Amino acid sequence: MPIDYRLVYPADAVEQAVPLGAPSGGTLGPCALAYARRAALACDRIGIGNPAVVDVASVAVVRMAMRYGPLGQDAHAYHNQDHLLDLLEDKLPALLDHAALSTAGRDALALFCACHDLRQRETRHHEEEPIGANEAASLAEAERLLDAAGLGDRTLRTMLRFAIIGSTFAAGNDETVQSQGAFAHRLAGWLDAAQPDWRDDPVAAEAEHLARMAADIDTSNVASPYIDFVQSAVALATEIQYRAGRALDDPASSAGCLGFLTEGQDRYVFVLQRFASREGRATFGAQRDANAARVRETGRRLRERFPPGSPPASGLAVIAAFREIAAEAH
Repeated sequence: MPIDYRLVYPADAVEQAVPLGAPSGGTLGPCALAYARRAALACDRIGIGNPAVVDVASVAVVRMAMRYGPLGQDAHAYHNQDHLLDLLEDKLPALLDHAALSTAGRDALALFCACHDLRQRETRHHEEEPIGANEAASLAEAERLLDAAGLGDRTLRTMLRFAIIGSTFAAGNDETVQSQGAFAHRLAGWLDAAQPDWRDDPVAAEAEHLARMAADIDTSNVASPYIDFVQSAVALATEIQYRAGRALDDPASSAGCLGFLTEGQDRYVFVLQRFASREGRATFGAQRDANAARVRETGRRLRERFPPGSPPASGLAVIAAFREIAAEAH
């Protein structure tokens, strides 16, 4: 039987403080309500007609702002409400222009955008499962939201479950790491072993396809305008140092920032980020390919700026140089 992650990852203080209906009830501050309105408007623009789906997406974005954004005490530079809104407002509408989806599929992708990163500081409990700890906890919270909203449709829930599982992203370098990049590439093989008859279930087959599209949306920063891709790389570099307890003006942050903004970006763009769906390739492929050459050139010039024996003074120095070089490549 599939693990019920709702039993493994319970609600935290933010989840309890922002129940379903909180934005529409007007119990939140103006900033939180503004985030909720943006999420609701994004859903409206892509034709999400079920008010319960809109409510779930809106609450998820508000909770993200309260956990990891400007409304909380644990600000993450990348994994915050802006990432969710970028997917809802920009990347998902673009993909929908190239995808023929059922209503459930459209609803599930909107919920994926809003819910897939809800939790970011989790501990893994089930080593035999391919889903990462953050994804498992995010799925648990998303399923509680669906419960509260009365969204019990099996198709919708299977799609969202597969999509969040498939978004687990592994960036390991050694040969023992079986999953590199989004797990969506390997989801079908894992299902073959875990549930051999899954391909005979049309719901599961549709959900597996949707999971591949969701993975492409989640990594679609590679297809943002180059200056926006650069900003996302800086945000991730900043977040990594923050999570490690290193300030950007500390010399100890220099090596990590330099490695991430050079070899790390090369590895992401040329190895880890691979389109999992034809819809993703059709939507994001051309701009991604245009950005790839700029990534390689920016990384080369950044390494030349800080050659061996001439280390940067801090992570801030690396980021300033990265921005300068990338602006010239824009």
